[in-house]
Amino acid sequence: MEIRSFVADELGNSSHLLLVPEAELAVAIDPQRDIEQYLEVVGPMALKLKWALETHMHNDFVSGARELQAEAGASLGASADAGLRYPYSPLRDGQEIRVGPYRLRVLATPGHTPEHVSYLLLEESGRPLTLFSGGSLMVGTAARPDLLGAANSWRMARLLRQSLQERVMVLPDEVRVLPTHGGGSFCAAGAGGQRETTIGRERGATR
Repeated sequence: MEIRSFVADELGNSSHLLLVPEAELAVAIDPQRDIEQYLEVVGPMALKLKWALETHMHNDFVSGARELQAEAGASLGASADAGLRYPYSPLRDGQEIRVGPYRLRVLATPGHTPEHVSYLLLEESGRPLTLFSGGSLMVGTAARPDLLGAANSWRMARLLRQSLQERVMVLPDEVRVLPTHGGGSFCAAGAGGQRETTIGRERGATR
């Protein structure tokens, strides 16, 4: 199993490609509009791009998930609360997606947006390996909770705090965290240039 990240420096965002050669499949998480970069990886490896997963609806870039759905036959997955007006697989908190010997568990982590979810990669034994956190947790911070306007910002901030305390920061220290948003993103504030972290590092930063 391998994870490759693709950084769009002009947007301050990353997308992630989970490669599972033993199952001959791949999963894209928060794919950017340029889908060729993913197809150029999975093609030579003879992998089927099985899923294109969204952590949330993006205010700062156009997603490539629908293009991957059309071009590669990927199933488009997003929160059931997103209410998308095009075909997709509605995902709910606690639901798991099989990825060969691995699983991706859906975690409801609202706050940056109301429908926000994160995806926790679990090995076969159930041990958590990597959190694809979207904007729920970034390096040293979290994504903005004010995108719905000032009237909703305190409510969304409380939801984000609750998501972090009850869903994210309870994970083991060694869990790798791969956010979508990073420094330079419209959705980020106070983030630096680093693109990944761990739960332990972020837990230590809050002590």
